[in-house]
Amino acid sequence: MIWQRLLARQSRLPSGLIGRLLIGSYLDRVNAEINTLVYEALAPEPQQRVLEVGFGGADLLFRIAAGLDRGRIEGLELSGEMLDNARRRAARLGLADKAGFHAGSVDALPFADASFDLACSVHTIYFWPDLESGLTELARVFKPGGRLVLGFSTDTDLRRDGWTEQGFQAYPTEVIVESCRALGFESERLDSIPRNPRGQVYAYRGIRA
Repeated sequence: MIWQRLLARQSRLPSGLIGRLLIGSYLDRVNAEINTLVYEALAPEPQQRVLEVGFGGADLLFRIAAGLDRGRIEGLELSGEMLDNARRRAARLGLADKAGFHAGSVDALPFADASFDLACSVHTIYFWPDLESGLTELARVFKPGGRLVLGFSTDTDLRRDGWTEQGFQAYPTEVIVESCRALGFESERLDSIPRNPRGQVYAYRGIRA
């Protein structure tokens, strides 16, 4: 369907007038429940250093930033439109000193080793160049004991709803969990909530050994 093809393209890389004016707020709205699930699983503390990969509309990022004191959150994003929107929003909210915004991809993170206490990403693993290379980079930038939270839909739901036909890479939940374990993340829990009108969304939480 034309609308699904357009939405898939904009979800992967928001761009143009549609991306700048519509997609960020749309992503924040449809991801509200999974963002809350991921936030609760992440459990950021005021002094911690946090990374969000592919922040999109940035509601989760700013929710985290608002609770930080001596800590800081860095957001990584491919879309120039989303980066510009987030920078303007940070200034408007008075959070520019707690949040940084960087252009880049998960498989080449522009951060030093052992930079972060926490990291999260919501509905982006379908677009990563490669699951293992993305997780390897995330493992590299974590401090020992760092906590990773990934929010995602099941491979079954993505196939059923036609998103794999639009280029989404669908991973079985067990593949995601085992891939994290193989890179030194000790699986702590896997939470899920019903997704309307049907299906599940999951939040995986792992601790870097």
